Amino acid sequence: MINLKAIVDFIKDKYKSRVFGEYDEDYIIDQVHILNEDTEIFQNGLYLTAKANLELLYGKKNILLVVNKVNESIDVLQVETESSIEKVHSGICKFIFTEYKLYAKKFNIYNSLYTFNDMNKTLNIAESYLENPIFILDTSYRIINRSNVANFIKEDILNYKDEYYLVTDIVNTMKKDRCIDNIYSFNKSFFHYSDKSLIFSGIRINNVTAAYICVVQKQRQFVEEDLEITNALTQVLSIQIERDNLFVSSSGLEEEYYLMDLLTNRIDNVIHIKERLENIEFKVRKSIQLIAIPFSQTYQEYRHSFGLKQLINIAKNILNNCIFTFYEEKIIFMVSTEEKDILAKNNKAKFIEFLKLNNLKAGVSLRFENILDTKEFYNQAIHALEFSERLKSQGYIFHFEDYLEYYIFHLCENIDNDVHRVDINTLIHPYIKELEDIDKENNGELLKTLVAYLECNRNANDTAKKLNIHCSTFFYRFHKIEDMLNISLNDGDILFKLELSSKILKYKGSF
Repeated sequence: MINLKAIVDFIKDKYKSRVFGEYDEDYIIDQVHILNEDTEIFQNGLYLTAKANLELLYGKKNILLVVNKVNESIDVLQVETESSIEKVHSGICKFIFTEYKLYAKKFNIYNSLYTFNDMNKTLNIAESYLENPIFILDTSYRIINRSNVANFIKEDILNYKDEYYLVTDIVNTMKKDRCIDNIYSFNKSFFHYSDKSLIFSGIRINNVTAAYICVVQKQRQFVEEDLEITNALTQVLSIQIERDNLFVSSSGLEEEYYLMDLLTNRIDNVIHIKERLENIEFKVRKSIQLIAIPFSQTYQEYRHSFGLKQLINIAKNILNNCIFTFYEEKIIFMVSTEEKDILAKNNKAKFIEFLKLNNLKAGVSLRFENILDTKEFYNQAIHALEFSERLKSQGYIFHFEDYLEYYIFHLCENIDNDVHRVDINTLIHPYIKELEDIDKENNGELLKTLVAYLECNRNANDTAKKLNIHCSTFFYRFHKIEDMLNISLNDGDILFKLELSSKILKYKGSF
């Protein structure tokens, strides 16, 4: 329905007119007439007159006096304009007719929520009014749904394993034009003009932008009315998405979608995921580790939980280059660094204090390089937590490397198929991989020397004889291994881990 304020605003804008007098902004108008002496006045009509007949105008709140110059001594709603009363009348009638048509379109979009309860049908209804293709994207730029016409659009879209994404160039353009910032900050739809003419609108669930609408100008030019239709579509989709629980595992932050894809093995192409990760401020560096922190809270509560979001923000500030998601009742962080240890001495102390203050514990995987192995190393972090509890380990951070032998015992004790078995290659200690890389780069034999030393029961003379080298050459390599790895080969725990890794290499036929 059209209220009096909408009509007054239209008159001001259309005729560049001055409007004088008080009026009820919410007064509903459904018809407009030119007032004559014998005109019958109905409650929801608006009546225009050019005559200042005080007796006729007195006490009427739905009469508009159209004059060339406002008379401020008359207590009645007046519009000052050079246009004739007939022209103003015609303009208001057209405006009301247009608004009624828009109202009908919006009503049909709202009604689709109850009539069909089908996102595809809702999209196609909206497309019939916008006469342009509509895309629904999550905040990692994945296309999660689209209207009929949009299904035939191929340019600027990447198909990967039957999932569709915006190509990186388009994403970069959107970021450069601050379009993404506007999607997050604007509460209504807006036009965006660059190489393409677009309409964007963020779909919010409990004030979190979980997805957004993108309308592409293809078949006809946009008009202002399109924003109103898109706003209605946004409201309906927000209800549908929340009701259907389509975003149960993500808060809408784009980084969560990326990590979730890796945890669920939806991606098997390193180039593809690295290109997508370039869309956010996370850099894949030499070493990657996963941290799992149990937190018994459902996702729906997470969206309302200021406290949990604060916890995540504090942890991210400590861990620096990282992304997170909330998965299987745990906060999961992926951290990447050029250093061997994700937690330098100062950061480790801060992280332990953070966990202690919030009564939390963290399981940490081994370091790895191939980001596609994320699921395997996630399971390591989970096992670290499980074994720490089973063995009643004290502390707040538990590293999987400290429980390698217990994991093997666990596998021996549980032979049923329900027990998750990690890839044996992921049990090889990162120090072994480091030595392999050093040897390749320098054409050296440090790893071969280390394996021989372990096989010779850590006897230097026997190792030198086995390798057919002088003892001084062995000790040079021995100390170089310590220096390059920043470890002591007199540490029993480290030697055990390295020996276990060497036996895995031998089992795999690498030595």
